[in-house]
Amino acid sequence: MSYQVLARKYRPRTFDELVGQEHVSRALMHALDQDRLHHAYLFTGTRGVGKTTIARILSRCLNCEQGVSARPCGVCPTCVEIGEGRFVDLIEVDAASRTKVEDTRELLDNVQYAPTRGRYKVYLIDEVHMLSAHSFNALLKTLEEPPPHVKFLLATTDPQKLPVTVLSRCLQFSLKALPAEQIAGHLQALLDKEMIRYEAPALLALGKAAQGSMRDALSLTDQAIAFGSEQLSSEAVNAMLGTVDRNHVLTLLVALAEQEPAGVLQALATVSEHCPGELALLDELISQLHQLAVCQAVPGSHDETITQLAAALSAEQVQLYYDVAVRGRRDLQDAPDSRAALEMLLLRMVLFTPKGVLPTRGEHAGVKKPEAAAPSAEAGGKPDLRALLDRPAAAPTPPTPPTAQPAASPVVESVSQGGPTSAALAQVESPTPEPREQAAPEPVQAEPEPPQPEPESTPEPVPEAVAERPTQDAVEEPPLAPLQEPTSESEVATWWAALLLRLDLDGTVRNIARNAVLVSREDTVWTLRISTGHEVLVNRERLDELSGALENYFQRRIQIQVDYERRAGDTPEAMAEARRQELLVDATRTLHEDPVVQQLVSTFDGRLDEGSVTPKETVE
Repeated sequence: MSYQVLARKYRPRTFDELVGQEHVSRALMHALDQDRLHHAYLFTGTRGVGKTTIARILSRCLNCEQGVSARPCGVCPTCVEIGEGRFVDLIEVDAASRTKVEDTRELLDNVQYAPTRGRYKVYLIDEVHMLSAHSFNALLKTLEEPPPHVKFLLATTDPQKLPVTVLSRCLQFSLKALPAEQIAGHLQALLDKEMIRYEAPALLALGKAAQGSMRDALSLTDQAIAFGSEQLSSEAVNAMLGTVDRNHVLTLLVALAEQEPAGVLQALATVSEHCPGELALLDELISQLHQLAVCQAVPGSHDETITQLAAALSAEQVQLYYDVAVRGRRDLQDAPDSRAALEMLLLRMVLFTPKGVLPTRGEHAGVKKPEAAAPSAEAGGKPDLRALLDRPAAAPTPPTPPTAQPAASPVVESVSQGGPTSAALAQVESPTPEPREQAAPEPVQAEPEPPQPEPESTPEPVPEAVAERPTQDAVEEPPLAPLQEPTSESEVATWWAALLLRLDLDGTVRNIARNAVLVSREDTVWTLRISTGHEVLVNRERLDELSGALENYFQRRIQIQVDYERRAGDTPEAMAEARRQELLVDATRTLHEDPVVQQLVSTFDGRLDEGSVTPKETVE
């Protein structure tokens, strides 16, 4: 039997085998199970994300001889013929080659006839945006009211080119580009079935190169298998793709961490011999700087090399390097000599680093130092980063014998070596900082420091102490004074406003209360007057919430009644607005009378922008 490419051999035949696109498969499976089928579906998305595959799966679900189901049998003649592309009632049309209105009319002439073998006659029109305007006009009426035995499945990579009249007649599903980690996990499952050895970084590189397209990833995997002679190594895949090996970029980052310009230039000269170009090297450098920043913010989810680099560089340095690299990327494309431009960019990173932010080696906040690096830290006080880079590369992972588990849900976490997925970041717990031994300090003159409760050999890391300071120095707001009952009718409005500050009200209920006037308090019935402009906000549920807050405060039953008038009167919101206007007038007058402001206005013939004046006091 002739060889079949991976993209065709492992093309999903059911929704359960589909990788990604859960939002689409879930909706279609529910529609099939509940018999709520639309007559026209539109699948949009970039190339190779599963538009035609989903359309064929849906066609199989509709015409399976076992009945309409979200899980077709896959063994009946109809399912087999659809999978092989020779089912007579599945009419696949390439709109890119049949753009004329005559082709569309010829297609629609056969719509009225019943299907030959299947339950439905399915028209699968790929790249439907390529049809001409006249073809769309000819299609509209049939697309709106097709015969009950006809289903239209449209697929396109450019939905903006479709007329709105077509879009309004279809159920549209937007397919997402797949994450590189998910693609790498699927490749891992397929290579285990094919009994081909691989390295996890090589699969991740293929996933990134595919740019969200599973079909492109499978085609690149076929190419990599041929290039590497039945073995996918990271070095071979990078050479095939023309990408930069991660270890080369880490060599540059180690040189940057050492803050030696000569060492940085020497590292660049060494790395450039193995890189396809300066722009590709810079792109990978930007990617690794992003990984360093994530490692510093969420420690514990990266390999040892990234962790050690994150400990050797401060957060300010990483942010500075990233900003310089992103800005320099634009300059690199315009420079007459890209190598010289890259050298200048790296020197800028070293020379522009503020001297006050350099951390003591291995004492970066938020990064827990691996125990394996303890001997080197004790010997010299610095993590041995170059020793990490000199370690031999891991041997290719032998293929796992295939098991009875379905290949639709592969494990992805084991693939992501350099970059964490969003799910992995959400599960990472920040490690508890551990005391570390400091290197023997050089004899320097320093001011006396207050006595420390811990020995000098194991002080708490400085960044953690700084992080705790806001909690220790936080100033709590003083509690509100007890509320006094109003002694006259004139004090009721002020009393009502003060009462609202003590109630636990949020959102619309608080807005209603602040725009209401307390008219009376007779036993358990309180009457509020609200302006007709706020009547639309009031309903019984919100009044019950306000009553509940009052009952919790006064510990007795209270019922709310509402009267509506054109103007409610002195509501808390109206009084607060009046107070804000008074403060604004006072602040503006104070600025006009200020000698410094008067001098500036007189000297520069200026004027005070009263619209920018904000009172220092806030009003609730």
